[in-house]
Amino acid sequence: MSLLRSLKSAAFAGITAIESRTNRNTIGRKQLNQVENFIVFQHASALGTAIHATPLFAALKHAAPKAQIAVVASGFSLDALRSNPNIDTLIATPSPLKDLKSSVQSLRHQFPFRKKSFVTLTPMGNERTLIAFQALFGGASERVGFTVEPTLFRIPMTFDSSKSQIANNLRLVEALGHTAKHFEPKIFFSDQDAAFARGLMSSAGIEEGQPVVVFVTQTSVTQRKSWRPERFREAAIFLKERYGAHILFVGTAGEAAAIDELRGSFPFPTASAAGKTNLAQLTALMSLCTVGLTLDTGPLHIGRAAGLPMVIIAPAWSPPIEWLPVDNDRYHILKNADMPSAPPNYIIDEVSVAEVTSALDDLFSRFAAARLQPSAWKAR
Repeated sequence: MSLLRSLKSAAFAGITAIESRTNRNTIGRKQLNQVENFIVFQHASALGTAIHATPLFAALKHAAPKAQIAVVASGFSLDALRSNPNIDTLIATPSPLKDLKSSVQSLRHQFPFRKKSFVTLTPMGNERTLIAFQALFGGASERVGFTVEPTLFRIPMTFDSSKSQIANNLRLVEALGHTAKHFEPKIFFSDQDAAFARGLMSSAGIEEGQPVVVFVTQTSVTQRKSWRPERFREAAIFLKERYGAHILFVGTAGEAAAIDELRGSFPFPTASAAGKTNLAQLTALMSLCTVGLTLDTGPLHIGRAAGLPMVIIAPAWSPPIEWLPVDNDRYHILKNADMPSAPPNYIIDEVSVAEVTSALDDLFSRFAAARLQPSAWKAR
């Protein structure tokens, strides 16, 4: 351990010792399962990380039905949690990773549990020291969760690579002395979001009862994991000829040009919602669709949170257990190779068009009838 690291650890240990003697919020470890007030810090910088934390709130409410859950959030996490019924108080603050002072001031101004006992939780993606500092200086002393500064936490946790992101987050419930039930990720949206989504589909010429297949064809430029454009084209032609499906592309505004270039190679009209929705609207939109064909990227997690059955073309270098819905019959994960890391200009050639169309056939046979009912289209 470096000298600087040793000095930091000693300073943090001193802080926690002072807290344990002076803070009235101190709760004995044996009484954690009796706590009913929780502050969860959610400043995840990745969309998937924010979405994969949503089962924690449902599991905590299930384990402790009287729990009052306050979430301190920014960025993607704030957008993903705005309408979540398992959260009693959503506190928007600046991210401590960008402005620690303002984040602390904002939290102290909005602090939800004055003169009440509570426990602070940090899910995966919130391990950073500055997030622990927001909790510390904001007045939260009983800290449980994932961290790179274990001396600042009552129960510090580290990532278990044998478990998924969701399962790791549910370990927080277990650390509190409860049994954790598995819940799927969920993003909740308003009636206005649903009406917007239906209007977007209508303006694209999509009618109630028409099969709609979401295509997610673009990924982050920092983690290339593409499938060849001509293969997406072949899969689309199959869907059009076999099911009369309408192909709907989704993505960010920055991906719209690449999506339009791909759409231009198709022999029939398609639609694109790239850059036209916020997170809740995109969730509502995907909830109206029949099935999806997606790469392993952000909108995949939105589709899962919307309950959309999907065929997932997975990269050879990424362990499925961490991010993908393994052993869930709503999804086909197609991963036919294993590599320790992503090679330059990696393309997922090991997944064939025939495998994709066969998996799409299966999803249509099992899920399309229910999802194509007009009443279900209006209700979702």
